[in-house]
Amino acid sequence: MLIALLLAVAGTAPGGQKRATPSKPGRGVALVPAAAEGALLLDGASGIAGLGALLETAGRRAASVSPGAIGRTLQNLVGVDLLAEQPEWSLAPRGARALVAMQNSVGLSAPVANVKSARRALAAWLGPEVRPTRPKPLKGPLAAGNRAGMIAPVAGSQRLLVASGKHAAALVSALAHPSAFSRDKALLAKATGPAWLYLKGRPPLREAIFALDASATGLTARGLVTPEHDPILAGAAPAPCDGAPVGCLRAGLGPSGRGLLELLLAPLQTPLPAGDTLVVRLDGIDVQKLGDERSLPRALRLSAKAADPQPGPALAATLDLAAIDDALARLTPLDAIHGSLAAGAYAAHLLYGPLLRNLGPLTLSGAPAGTGAEIELRLPAR
Repeated sequence: MLIALLLAVAGTAPGGQKRATPSKPGRGVALVPAAAEGALLLDGASGIAGLGALLETAGRRAASVSPGAIGRTLQNLVGVDLLAEQPEWSLAPRGARALVAMQNSVGLSAPVANVKSARRALAAWLGPEVRPTRPKPLKGPLAAGNRAGMIAPVAGSQRLLVASGKHAAALVSALAHPSAFSRDKALLAKATGPAWLYLKGRPPLREAIFALDASATGLTARGLVTPEHDPILAGAAPAPCDGAPVGCLRAGLGPSGRGLLELLLAPLQTPLPAGDTLVVRLDGIDVQKLGDERSLPRALRLSAKAADPQPGPALAATLDLAAIDDALARLTPLDAIHGSLAAGAYAAHLLYGPLLRNLGPLTLSGAPAGTGAEIELRLPAR
């Protein structure tokens, strides 16, 4: 259900190009309900252009992430292909589009230019089995199966509100009456530009917002991650990893950062050593050891060690996606019968191998910002 939020990342500047950050958050902040678990805001055509270019590049390598494929997924989830908006919905050309995830449902809030036309399109999308969720004279969304929708005034304009999923009607109601999803002014200041992404965290993290720049040559995401209590980063990271590992993460961690890394590495059976200045290396993948889900710790050549800090960032990480596909390419159809994880890895190489070989390396850098962390992610695409 979160495919739209995971793949729909957009902007207008080329990947890696910085723009001045406005001092006030974008208008789309008022569209995100407090209960949202994630939200992607696209400001009209300017927020969609970079997304389309990025997916065009990716789609040449893997058809399932092409603009057409993602657009069809969006149509199924929220009725509207945001990459090529259908005229029957009569959406306003300007104004923020908000894709929101909540309670295993995905919804859309979008400005409407012609209410009558949008109502006809909504009725067609909901289908014949429509029922009101509230009796008259109360007003609420219309629902049909796992879909729900309505047109209502929100943030000063008439907006199309639609959702699909187990709690679609609840999500539409939340979109109709959004309330502040965060009171953190430093975090909200990152909700700027033509595209930004909000994510609600799980302990030890609270939430994050990233301003997104995308183009045919890649993606850059810059933002702020906040903890529930203790700092995420502290001090400087160790020196870069020797050699050419598949992945290298080095960080000067605060208590929340260490807790998060422990959670991530626990399923991989990689304990963290004492200390807060750490290096985690992925030196390779023994794909012949892949079988069921329990086999992953055996297959990953993963290690963690303490190291001395060096001048530089508090967080730096790299991941060589082409090297990962080089490892997956050694799998054969016979390997796939060893278990679900082996079969999934073999399928991933067949479907996404060309894409992985033309993405990256993925890089991540970070610096302390109070108890939070300023984060920048870069993903080149070819």
